[in-house]
Amino acid sequence: MSKPSEFRGFNVARRGYDRRQVDHYLRALSEADSPVAQPPFEIVRRGYDCQEVDARIRDLLADKGTGG
Repeated sequence: MSKPSEFRGFNVARRGYDRRQVDHYLRALSEADSPVAQPPFEIVRRGYDCQEVDARIRDLLADKGTGG
């Protein structure tokens, strides 16, 4: 699990999660007191690497005390 200070962002993949949607969700998750359900992100050209995003969300949900 990476610490917030260790997180350096996501790689951009040829096809990946919509960056705007991911950024919006991560902002909402960080501001919420309880977990926020993950929306189905659209797959787009030049999006965030899906595996990296999924792993980061699992880490953040684990920090909030849920299994993700």
